[in-house]
Order: sequence, then structure tokens, then C-alpha cells
Amino acid sequence: MPDIAKLSTLLDDPEVRDLLFGLAHLGPHQAAPAHLHGIVVRLAETTSPEQYGSWLSDASHNQPMTVDQVRHTVGAGALDDLAAFAGGSPAAVAWQLASVLPDLVDAVSPGGHILGPDLIGQEITEAVADDDRSAGAFGGHVH
Repeated sequence: MPDIAKLSTLLDDPEVRDLLFGLAHLGPHQAAPAHLHGIVVRLAETTSPEQYGSWLSDASHNQPMTVDQVRHTVGAGALDDLAAFAGGSPAAVAWQLASVLPDLVDAVSPGGHILGPDLIGQEITEAVADDDRSAGAFGGHVH
């Protein structure tokens, strides 16, 4: 089983968790992990090879992503939908995704190999469960 430490750390932030949850559930009637996996794979086509390679590498620092690259990858309609879900503006959501997506690719590619959709779903479920257990008796129920 791959190490989920990076994914668990990424999902520790409730805003990031909500943003990725919303992103995973946008679009066609595709399972959420499959949709998120599709975005991770699509980023290879919409970013530079150097950027994407830095996200896959466990040895290098993640290069930044631009808001324009987010718009190109995710699409304006999906950004509008995600902004409505998150209660923000499309510009703010694109900016947030620009900072989160490189870390997401890094987290779901241990050893430089992207996890499959089923494993991504399983890892997210385990990371959220671990986070809820570490939050104590009230877990994720305190808002």
C-alpha cells in the first residue's frame, strides 16, 4: 500500500478538503475518484513538462501553477460550479486550485507513479478517517 502521508496532510486543511471534494464531484456522472484522477492526468497536458515532472518527483520542490493553467485544465463552467459550491468567486477558486493542484498531484503519485482512481478513492477515505480519528471524540462533527 502506498504511503498516504502527503495526502493526509493535504486533506488536514478543511478548506482544501472541501475544494477537492467539490472538484471531484463536478462534471459528468463519473465517480468522484475517477473524475479527480482525470484532472490529475489532464494536468500533464495543460502544464509544462518541467512543472508536472516536479509534482511527480519526490525529490524536487513543486513548481507553481498559474491561474490560466487552472482555467485551461478545469474549464470555466466547472470553475463557476465550484465557486457556487464553495461560496466564492471563480477567480478566487482558480487561485486556490493553482496552489492546491500541484500538491494533489504530488500526493497521489508516490514514487512518481499516479495512483489509479480506485486507489485514490480508497486513500482519500483512509486519510479522512485518520484525520477524524486524530481529531478526538468529536472528530469531524464539530464545526
